[in-house]
Amino acid sequence: MKKKGAKTSIEKALDLIETLKEKEHLGVTELSSILGLNKNNVFRILATLEVKGIVEQDKETEHYKLGMKLLSLEHAYLQSLKFLKVIRPFIRALRNKLQESVYISVLHKDSVVYIYSEDSKRSVLVNSRIGRRFPADITASGKALKKALKTEDFPIEEDWEKVEPEVAEIACIIRDDHNQPIAAVSIILPAQRAKKEDINLMKTILQQTCIDATEKLKESQLSANKR
Repeated sequence: MKKKGAKTSIEKALDLIETLKEKEHLGVTELSSILGLNKNNVFRILATLEVKGIVEQDKETEHYKLGMKLLSLEHAYLQSLKFLKVIRPFIRALRNKLQESVYISVLHKDSVVYIYSEDSKRSVLVNSRIGRRFPADITASGKALKKALKTEDFPIEEDWEKVEPEVAEIACIIRDDHNQPIAAVSIILPAQRAKKEDINLMKTILQQTCIDATEKLKESQLSANKR
């Protein structure tokens, strides 16, 4: 019987994968220390994940990193998000217009997860947030999504260096055909490049993009329902 509060094998495996996302090339000893598991337990999880191609071992260092199988799983997940196919052109256009990185994120329990981006082509970029998870209450995207659950408008939220030093985020939301918020659209850029006089213009363009993308989603769903 599972003890109250004890993690299942699946939960432990997911924790291990999350750890390797943050820090590549870790050995069994390091993973054991970070995860709070004994080495035998960590080794068994790694062996299972390695067979499935989810992790790979460097034979010279005996350290582990994420495997190629995760790429196909990520692609399959993105392909399953039908709304992403509709709004991708809007995200790309927004990136081109503002010349800054634009992200799509979704709520998962009490966190927000960044799942897609159109990266800025400028020379100074912030670290990618793809696949990363942050508490919803501290990110602009998470706050916008949570606020949108209580209203029918398109709220704008900001974060100035609270989540990450020297990084700014401005976020709005996209709604589905039932008017429920399904994703956030964020402009993420170096805080030093976010001139105060440009912020209001960014907010206006971002919000209008989200409104237009929402309308397109609703039209797409209405068309699909008529088939």
